[in-house]
Amino acid sequence: MTSSDCRKYIVRVSENALISLVLSSLEAYSVKKKDIKEKGRPKSRIEVYGSLFGHEIIMKNKEVIYQIEMAHTDTTAEQRRSSIDENKEAISLKVDVITSFWPHLKYLGDFHSHPFKNTREVLANKMYYMSENDREWLNDIFWKQKGYRVGLVVTIAAMEKAGRKDCNWVANNCVEATMGNYRMWLAAYCAYSARDKYIYTKDNDECIVLDCPSLTGLRWEYEDFGRFKNGKHMPT
Repeated sequence: MTSSDCRKYIVRVSENALISLVLSSLEAYSVKKKDIKEKGRPKSRIEVYGSLFGHEIIMKNKEVIYQIEMAHTDTTAEQRRSSIDENKEAISLKVDVITSFWPHLKYLGDFHSHPFKNTREVLANKMYYMSENDREWLNDIFWKQKGYRVGLVVTIAAMEKAGRKDCNWVANNCVEATMGNYRMWLAAYCAYSARDKYIYTKDNDECIVLDCPSLTGLRWEYEDFGRFKNGKHMPT
C-alpha cells in the first residue's frame, strides 16, 4: 500500500470508545495490580488489551470509514509491562455474542497500550508507533478469519508537571493529548493482505487518517457538501 495508489481509510473513534480506551489505559498505568509482581511487589505501568466494535462505511468517493463505537477491555489477557498475551477464546466469545445480539456492530480489531515512565522516553524515538513485535504478532490466520481491520495503540507516559498543551495530530494517523500529569498518544493502523501475509500499514501512512472529534473537534468533511455543477461549487 503506497501513497500514490492507496485507498484512503478514516479511522473514527467515538467518544464512548475513547473514554474506555483512556480509562483502561490509565488504570493499568497508574494502579498497582496485586497479581502482577516484581521482586514481591505489585506492579503498575502494565499494558492493557481489548477489542474494537463498530461499523465499516464505504463512501461515494470509495474512501472507507471505520467507525469505532465500542472498545471493550479483555479481562483475561495476560498483562506485563512490555508485552501482553491476548486470549483468543475470549475474543471469539465476544465476536459470537455481538454477532448474535447486537448485529449492527462488527468486530473491527483491537487496541493495546504502551506504558512508558516519562515523555522524554517516548519522544526521543517516536515510541507512540507500533513496535516490531506488534507487527509480527498480526501474522496469524486467526485475525484474518475474524475480519480484523483496525489496530489502535494507546501510548501513555507521566509528566513532571501538569500540562495544558492542546490536542493535535503528530501524524495523519496519530493524535497527542495531555491530561493533567499524563500525556497520551493514540495511533491508528489498518490491516491488509500482501504476499500471503496479513500486515499492518506503515507508521504515518498517508492513506490512514485518525479522526477523534472528542479530542480534536471536527476538522474536515468526509464528502463535499453543497450544490455542485461540473465539479464546481455553485453559489447560493
